[in-house]
Amino acid sequence: MTLDLAYVRRSVDAAFSLAMRDERAWSRFDLTTEGFYRSFAAIFLVIPINILIDYLGARLSEDRRLERQEPVIPQTYEFADALFSTATLVTQWLIFPLAMIVVLRFLGLTHRYSALVIAHNWGTVVVALVNLPAFLLYAAGLISVDQAIDLNFIVLGLTLYYRYYIAQTALDAGWPTAASITLLEFLLQLHFAIAVSLTAHLWLPAAS
Repeated sequence: MTLDLAYVRRSVDAAFSLAMRDERAWSRFDLTTEGFYRSFAAIFLVIPINILIDYLGARLSEDRRLERQEPVIPQTYEFADALFSTATLVTQWLIFPLAMIVVLRFLGLTHRYSALVIAHNWGTVVVALVNLPAFLLYAAGLISVDQAIDLNFIVLGLTLYYRYYIAQTALDAGWPTAASITLLEFLLQLHFAIAVSLTAHLWLPAAS
C-alpha cells in the first residue's frame, strides 16, 4: 500500500470540500477497500499539529491559572510529553471506527461503514487545522486567554456540525441518525479525554 502526495492532497481537498457542504467531494475520495486502509495514514498529518496544539494548550492553561492567581508549577514540554500526546492520539483515533462497527450493524448501515470512516479520517486533518489558529493567535499575543478559549468553543461547534454533515452524507441518513452518531462520538471522545487527564500521572511524572 503506497501513498503519494497527489493522493493525499486530493483526499484532504475532498475533506475540505465537505466542510463547504459540497457533496461532489465524495467523488474525490478513494472509497475502495484499499482506500479505507489508506485513510488511516491521515494520522501522520495530524500528529505534528496535535503536538503543537498540546504544547500551546499547556502554555495557555498555565497562563489562565496565573490570571486566576491559582498555584502553578512551571513545567517544560519534553519528548516524553510529545510521545504521550501521540500515543493518546493514536488510541483516540481508533475509538470511532471501532464504535461504528457495532452502531452501524445495529442500524443496518454496515454497507456505509467504509465511506463514513474514510471521510472521518481525512476530515480529522481539517478538524486539527481549524483548531490551531486560536492557539497560534494567543501564542503571538494577538488575543487573550479568554478570547482563545471562546474561539475554541466556536470551533468546537463548527467541528460538531462538520462531523454531523459527514455522517449525514456518508450514511445517506436523516438528521436524527446523523446527529446521534455525532453526539455519540463527542461523548466517547470526551470521556476518553477525561480518562487520559485522570491517569496522565501514571505515565508522566510531571503530571502528578
